[in-house]
Amino acid sequence: MDWTARLMQAIDYLEEHLEDHADIERAAALANCSFFHFCRMFEVVLGTSPAEYVRRRRLSRAALDLAAGGDKVIDVALRYGWDSPESFTKAFKRCFGITPSDARLRDTELETWPRIHLAVILKGDRAMKYRIVEKPQMELAGISLRTTSTDNQNTTEIPKFWQKNGENGTVCAFAEKSGPMGLFGVCYDYNPSDNTFAYAIAAEKGSHQLSDFPKGAELVTIPAATYAVFESLGPMPHAIQKTWMRIYSEWFPASEYEHAGTPDFEVYPEQEEGIEDNDENYRTEVWIPIKKKK
Repeated sequence: MDWTARLMQAIDYLEEHLEDHADIERAAALANCSFFHFCRMFEVVLGTSPAEYVRRRRLSRAALDLAAGGDKVIDVALRYGWDSPESFTKAFKRCFGITPSDARLRDTELETWPRIHLAVILKGDRAMKYRIVEKPQMELAGISLRTTSTDNQNTTEIPKFWQKNGENGTVCAFAEKSGPMGLFGVCYDYNPSDNTFAYAIAAEKGSHQLSDFPKGAELVTIPAATYAVFESLGPMPHAIQKTWMRIYSEWFPASEYEHAGTPDFEVYPEQEEGIEDNDENYRTEVWIPIKKKK
């Protein structure tokens, strides 16, 4: 069974259990991958977490049931997993901008979340070059923000984070103390329950003290791991964002590996003279911790 079929099997399972317990770990097993890898794959390829997908689909089904006009709000709330009308109303209003009672009015327009369908296997137009690297534990110093891949918010928030800290001199201050690998952009501390993770602009700590780095710097420890390392060439941030997408939609499905669950990161090495981040030859790397699929 190919990757698309396995992922659709997992989505089918989630859809079948919108009115009861949709077990994300069970869905991951149906996709034949670990819970962590399933969540990361889902987020990167589909733009939201499995838990958020289930929540939105439940609210969408609830909205359609209410619009049909035959059910009480409390009955719909209980049907889709909310334990009180109050909590359901709060979630419903946050999602649609109206109350469940408003959804029952005939002239109300609702923009619901449709079921995801994958019709074809995603394929690349060229081979992905990568190398396998064994790396011991690393200690980095960095400044971070918390973001989410839901609705691809991270693809706008992270570039803004770099821009802000580039303009105020923080990036240069880290670069001055960086080791031979260069600057890091580290994704870590994933929380599947709310689909958030931390992202740090960082440099190898080396023999420095945290106080030697810009104010607010914190220690980011990356455990020893085996990595698949992918080179990205092109203007930032589009080139590296495309590389992330290709890794999850093309490379992982065709490989014998899955994400190992430890932090993954981007590396920004020193560039050749005259190369800026908007240049076609700007070079970066994506490091993904991997393990063999069971």
